[in-house]
Amino acid sequence: MKSMLITMLVSYIGICVVLFVLQRKFLYFPQPATPVNGVAAISFDSDGEQLRGWVVNEGRAKALMYYGGNAENIENNIDFFKDVLPEYSVYLIPYRGYGNSTGSPTEEHLYHDALSVFDRVTVNHEQIILMGRSLGTGVATYVAANRQVTKLVLITPFDSIVNVAKSVYWMFPVNLLLKDKYLSINRVENITAPTYIFIAEHDQVIPRARAESLIAQFAEQLVVTILITGASHNDISQYPQYVTELKRTLD
Repeated sequence: MKSMLITMLVSYIGICVVLFVLQRKFLYFPQPATPVNGVAAISFDSDGEQLRGWVVNEGRAKALMYYGGNAENIENNIDFFKDVLPEYSVYLIPYRGYGNSTGSPTEEHLYHDALSVFDRVTVNHEQIILMGRSLGTGVATYVAANRQVTKLVLITPFDSIVNVAKSVYWMFPVNLLLKDKYLSINRVENITAPTYIFIAEHDQVIPRARAESLIAQFAEQLVVTILITGASHNDISQYPQYVTELKRTLD
């Protein structure tokens, strides 16, 4: 019995070590860029790394900066934003290591890059709206807490990656192991922009409790929470209700 317990303990510690060492392989799922035609390409240098993306509807007075989901090819949104938001210049800039951007993603780097790009883009527009989806909500809340923005739109958000991970890896000391925690819940008090939150009714990736926990921290800056009936985490943007509510939000 004693030897069995020792074996189990060693195995448990071994798994914890593997999770710690390889955690960013489990957290980030960068996708290579797909071919894009008919839209302006743009790039930004950030501490020697090249962030290469696109601007949809270039030259508008109002801008929207979109921070995509974890395994999302954000260029797949080009036609959507062309059709739905023709009055906005929409910036689709893949994170480090995603698409054609160089480098490797970490929480610190994604925050740094987002602020760097924001500061260079904002001088060209009268208004800037931030829109984050899933992982991108962690980036969007960070920028909104550190810069003045017109509106903040969060699609399938979470309170923290730590709490999301705990719902999956409940048997491990996630809080001690995780390097990239994306503590959006701790930044809400510093967000002043009118905020709009979209939740998928059948979100299989972000537990509803994690979104509700974030929502509970907002005060008067939260304008509305919108539940997209029937939607799941990955298909929320395909629902007519989502398109209608997004247009209303950005009018």
